Amino acid sequence: MFLVVVALPCFFVGLWGSKMVNDLGNHPSQSARIQASAGWKILLVEIVSFTLLISLYMFLYNLQNE
Repeated sequence: MFLVVVALPCFFVGLWGSKMVNDLGNHPSQSARIQASAGWKILLVEIVSFTLLISLYMFLYNLQNE
């Protein structure tokens, strides 16, 4: 469970990061738009992954204290 919560965001960040670098190489004049687009996606993934990690921690903590 922990592996999925950690590995899935890493996969998406790597995927969008490599796409961003590729797009920057193809369209250097649009760098601000490309970076902003990738930045919002990565920020969203980080927020979701942090929420999932906190939820997993709370679930395991409550499971241990029962």
